[in-house]
Amino acid sequence: MKNNSVQGKTDNTKDKAQENHVKMTQTPVPSLILRLSCSTIVSMLAGTMYNIVDMYFVSDLGNSAVAAVGVLFSVLAMIQAVGYTFGMGAGSRISRFLGEQKEKEAGRDASAAVLMALVAGLILMAAGFLWQKPLVDFLGSTDTIETFALDYGFWILLTAPVMCVSYVLNNVLRAEGMPVWALVGIGSGAVLNAVLDPILVSGLELGIRGAGIATFCGQSVSLVIMLIVMLSGKSVIGFSGQKGKPFRQTAADITRTGIPSFFRQGLVCVATILLNRAAREYGDDVVAAISVSNKVFAILFAVMVGYGQGFAPVVGYNYGAKENDRVKKAITFTLLSQIIASAVAGVLVWIFASPIISLFGKNAALDLGVRSLRMHAVSLPFMAVCLVSGMLFQAIGEIGKAILISSTRQGIFFLPLIWLLPMCFQETGVALTQGISDVLSGVFSLPFILVAIHMCKKQVGNSYNE
Repeated sequence: MKNNSVQGKTDNTKDKAQENHVKMTQTPVPSLILRLSCSTIVSMLAGTMYNIVDMYFVSDLGNSAVAAVGVLFSVLAMIQAVGYTFGMGAGSRISRFLGEQKEKEAGRDASAAVLMALVAGLILMAAGFLWQKPLVDFLGSTDTIETFALDYGFWILLTAPVMCVSYVLNNVLRAEGMPVWALVGIGSGAVLNAVLDPILVSGLELGIRGAGIATFCGQSVSLVIMLIVMLSGKSVIGFSGQKGKPFRQTAADITRTGIPSFFRQGLVCVATILLNRAAREYGDDVVAAISVSNKVFAILFAVMVGYGQGFAPVVGYNYGAKENDRVKKAITFTLLSQIIASAVAGVLVWIFASPIISLFGKNAALDLGVRSLRMHAVSLPFMAVCLVSGMLFQAIGEIGKAILISSTRQGIFFLPLIWLLPMCFQETGVALTQGISDVLSGVFSLPFILVAIHMCKKQVGNSYNE
C-alpha cells in the first residue's frame, strides 16, 4: 500500500514536470515571458515598496527620520544581495535542470540554497547587532539621524534570516514557472506592511520603530506562505538531501552561479553607502533628497529587474533544452521591449519629477532631488541594456561575463564617479553620479548582448543545415 502511494506521488510529480516542460518549450516566447514577468514585476515591486512605504509614513517625523530609512536601505540591499545570490544561483541552475528533466537535482539545489540562506541571514543579523552603532555611523548617519537609524535598524537586522530564505523560495518558485505563488507570498507581506505602518507609526505612536516592526511582520508572513506552497506538493520541486553529490560541491556551484546577483545587488549597498556619506557633508536635507530620488528610482528598477527575472527562466530552461531559436527570440524580444518601455517611463518621470519628489516632504534640497531623478530618467534605457545582458549570461551559465556586466553600473563606473563628481560639482555631483554611471554601463553592455544574439542566430542556422 505504501509502495503504491509512493509510486502515485512519483507519477504525479513526473506528470507535473512534463506539463511544465511543454509549457516552457512550446508556449510562444513573447507570451511566456509576459506571463512570467507580470507576476515577477509585482513581486519585485512588493519587495521594493517596503522601504518606500516606510519612508512615506515616517515623513511626518521629519527629514532626519526619512534620511534614516534611506540610510538603512544599505542594510536591506545587503540582505537582498545575499538572498539573491543563493536564490538566483539556485534558480538559474534549477531552470536548466528542469529543462533537462532532472527534477531530483533541482530539489537538491533548492534544499541547499534554503539552508545556505538561513545560515547567512543569521550571521548578518548577529554581526549587525554586535556592531549596530558603528554600522549606522558608517552607513552615512549624522548625529540627528543616528537615533532614528538605531530604532529602525534593530528590526531590519532581525528580519535578515527571514528575508534571505524568502528570496530563495521566491526564485525557486519562479524558476519552475510558478511565479503566481511567489507573488502571493511576497505581495501578501507587502500589503501587511502597508497596513501596519500607519497603525504602528502614528496610531500606536511607535514612531520609526513601528515601521521596522511592520517590515518584520510582512516579511515573516511572506516566508510562511511560500514555505507552505513548497511543502504542500504544489511545486514539482521537493526538498531533498545531497545524495550522489557532496553538499560542499552543491553549495559552491550555487554560489558561483549566483555571484553576478551579489554584484548586481550587493553593489547597490556599496553605492548607497557612498552616496549617503558624500551627501551628509551637505546636511540632512541633502541626504533626504537624494534618498527620496533613489527610492523613487528603485520602483522603476524593480519593474525592470522583475521583467528580467521573467525572462531569465525562459532563457535558462530553453538553453538547457537546446532550443536555440527560442533563446534568440527571448533575448531580442526582452531587449527591445525593455528599451521601449524604459524610454517611455523616462519621459514621464522627467515631466513629473517635481510633484513626485514633493510627495515625501519639502526641504531646501527639493530641487536637487528633482535633478537627480531626471538624470535617472535619462539613464533608464541604458540601464535596461545592462540588466538584460547581465541576466542573460547568468541564466546560461556564462558567469564571467555576467559578473563583469553586473559590476559596471555600481562598481567599475560608479566608484570613480562618486569620487570625482562631488569634488567638481559638490552636492549636484552626488545627485548625478548614479544616472551617469547607468548610461556608461548600458553603452558598455550593448556589444555583449549583440554578440550573443548573433551566436544564437548562427547556431540556429547550423541546426537547420544539419
